Amino acid sequence: MNDLKHLSSLEFAGRKTNTPGALATSDFIYSRFEELGYKAQLQKFTYRHGFFSTATGINVIARLTTDTAQAPLLIITAHYDHLGLKGNKLYAGANDNASGVSALLYLADTLRNSPRDFNIVFVATDAEENGLHGSKSFVSQLEAPNKKLNINLDMLAVKPSDPTLYIFTSYKLKQPISKLTGEIKNTKLNIRISSSTRQMNHWLKENRIDWRKASDHYAFTKVGINTLYFGMGEDQHHHKVTDTYENIDKPLYLATVSFIEQFIRRADCSVF
Repeated sequence: MNDLKHLSSLEFAGRKTNTPGALATSDFIYSRFEELGYKAQLQKFTYRHGFFSTATGINVIARLTTDTAQAPLLIITAHYDHLGLKGNKLYAGANDNASGVSALLYLADTLRNSPRDFNIVFVATDAEENGLHGSKSFVSQLEAPNKKLNINLDMLAVKPSDPTLYIFTSYKLKQPISKLTGEIKNTKLNIRISSSTRQMNHWLKENRIDWRKASDHYAFTKVGINTLYFGMGEDQHHHKVTDTYENIDKPLYLATVSFIEQFIRRADCSVF
């Protein structure tokens, strides 16, 4: 909760890519990984910005490895960039996506001493808002051999009419995911698993979102890596100045992050 509050504060000026606010954010995430005992890495990249210019983004990466180099690789992603300052208006992006980054940092902390048979890479991506550029850059530099799974965290703390956590994935993963989520005892959340944009939009009473492409998981899907997108659906404060820490449903957010932690602890990445 402290990370979420801090990341959505004025200090980071809305975390817009290629601004001092985003640079300060990448430094903060880097320092948090280092505090947790990781050897963090800054992965800089450039991308086309407009017709005649480029911009620079920075992914922040930490790795948790087993003794087996060829073990399956779980890549947990959350984008830290948001819309920044527009005039004197701060777009703080508490839910989008300080919530995902704070969950990422929590998972890096709680999973570091846990027994597991897979390696983990934690990636706080930049430039998601303007074209998934951070995740695309990360994916382009991935080595081929290991079996891989991406879990993408984006917008985990909305205040919906019903507390539903959505998992968007491929059709072939729905059954093993349903089995795994059924093992988790959690009375605070409804879990809905979908591989269909049409079904997701029906549940959310939406018709304009392509959930396959809605966030960084799409960069992994495009190269054939299995993905799980965790999110709470559409938020009435999305891309508005009201997306602030004060409007976060704190108990719901904690329940959501706890569920995701339990899911990862039970996951058999070789199945996915």
